[in-house]
Amino acid sequence: MEDIEKIKPYVNSFSNALDELKPEIEKLTSKPLDEQLLLLSSERAKLDLTNRYAYVLSSLMFASMKVLNVKDMSPILNELKRVKSYMDKAKQYDNKISKSNEKSQAEKEKAKSIISNVLDGNKNQFEPSISKNNFQGKHTKFENDKPAANVVTKIIDNTKQIRKSDSTKNKKSGRVGKKGGNK
Repeated sequence: MEDIEKIKPYVNSFSNALDELKPEIEKLTSKPLDEQLLLLSSERAKLDLTNRYAYVLSSLMFASMKVLNVKDMSPILNELKRVKSYMDKAKQYDNKISKSNEKSQAEKEKAKSIISNVLDGNKNQFEPSISKNNFQGKHTKFENDKPAANVVTKIIDNTKQIRKSDSTKNKKSGRVGKKGGNK
């Protein structure tokens, strides 16, 4: 009789757990799995449903085998490990997707801030590549156009004189110019 009193709390706890489990099992098995999968639109939701189905079935089989005092539990334990690995892979994929989304969001924010700084002219972070500091004291500013015109005229006159002197040298030496045929 003493053993029965020790077991009663465990039996009550087990009975309460079964009572909590029953509505969830009924909800899960209210329609065939194929119909439930057809109702779902996203592949992620379908993956979650199949993983949940496999885990519930494997867990119930494990509990049933435990109650029946089956000695070799390795097949069901292997199945539970397989289902758990699928659930872990799905979780890793979700983490990878969320990290990639966070990274792309951070890149978008960085690009947005750079563009806004450039467009707003915020010089605290970025300075234009050509600034007044780079060109101070390095230009020659002409007051009027006459000196510039004089310089250009002098250059043209000098090139004409050089061409004339080259052509006279070529004639004296007996060479033909570039337009001629002898080389």
